[in-house]
Amino acid sequence: MFRTFSKVAEKKFTVGKFLVILMAVDILIIVGLLTLSLFPQFYRKKDFFLESTFTLNMVLVGIFLLAALNYVIFSGRNRSRPVGQVEILEDRIVVDEEIIPIAEVEKLRLIGNDVKGDFRGFISKGIRNQMVITQTDGTVSELIFEQTSANKLLDRKEILAVWHQKGKLSDSNYQNILRNTNYY
Repeated sequence: MFRTFSKVAEKKFTVGKFLVILMAVDILIIVGLLTLSLFPQFYRKKDFFLESTFTLNMVLVGIFLLAALNYVIFSGRNRSRPVGQVEILEDRIVVDEEIIPIAEVEKLRLIGNDVKGDFRGFISKGIRNQMVITQTDGTVSELIFEQTSANKLLDRKEILAVWHQKGKLSDSNYQNILRNTNYY
């Protein structure tokens, strides 16, 4: 049984994106002023252009520090929250209290091999896994689920083999789960 998590809504406009745009504009202005200072007709304003680029460099450093501070403080705000559980059995999938028999499943797709823990210096929360259930009536259910070292898809390879033999789990998807060695 795997815990399921809510999807995090992506915002179209964030403070971080605004700061990145400001950095890009600042860099373009600096490059433009440096280019203008090379032309002979702007020789009299060369010192002004170079002083301006120094000031804009300091502004760029300030924006970069604000972007770093924004990332550190606000990056953890939009986290997924546990919302339920999903279980894959040989003859059905149980999502919370809803039972989906294997006969009603047209296709099962398991995306991601993210296992919670510290592996080779990479710390993972284990929630970058997605289960897509396509039913015969056309309904598509997408679930984000968690894998841990003690509770992972590879431990259910006999159950997944049944789903593969019945044609519900594609060969490439099944082989991908069996061959994954990133976190095991």
